[in-house]
Amino acid sequence: MPQLEFFAVHEDLRQVFDFLYGETDFHVFELYSEFGQEIREFKSFSELDGAFEIGHDKRGRGFAILLSLWSPSVMTDPHIVRVKLDPKLCNGFTFRYTMGGFGAVQFYLGGLCERDKVVTKTHFGHSTERGARSCGYRSGVDWKALSKLSNRFRYHVSKRLAVAKAPGRPVLSAAYEMYLEGCKLKEAAECSWWYEPVVNDGV
Repeated sequence: MPQLEFFAVHEDLRQVFDFLYGETDFHVFELYSEFGQEIREFKSFSELDGAFEIGHDKRGRGFAILLSLWSPSVMTDPHIVRVKLDPKLCNGFTFRYTMGGFGAVQFYLGGLCERDKVVTKTHFGHSTERGARSCGYRSGVDWKALSKLSNRFRYHVSKRLAVAKAPGRPVLSAAYEMYLEGCKLKEAAECSWWYEPVVNDGV
């Protein structure tokens, strides 16, 4: 699975979404809707920031906000599926929606966990054609277009926005400042180990 995991907080993610909205044709959706609600698309960073605490991971799990990215150059339509819920377990609600499909990108935002003085990772990743076919994919995805978009995104974050690098994980500017102020960079707050980033010109 092509992926990029990196450390970012609010101002870093603002720059990341500026690139997504301004330089790609990705549309930003929540991965799961609220119970009993339609799936939401966020057409700007301000909309997204108004719905969630972007760049914050209160529980320190490394997936505070689950998003799905859809590109019309990759798939004709977003793949939105209604999910049946057990009302006994979901406060009386019987359905919700999820947005995905083989050509969608998973974008799970981490951020600052103030309770533990930790910055958790953010994850960007998607399927390959080979992997998708092993799971039953037949058609409907322009894999070359997805690869091109993914490569552009990962290059921009890794080479243009990052100021330091932990092993395999770029560290963006504001997250690096948090590290200098005493926050640890972790996969999740509960991890017993953390990353020590290095600044260099080859990030």
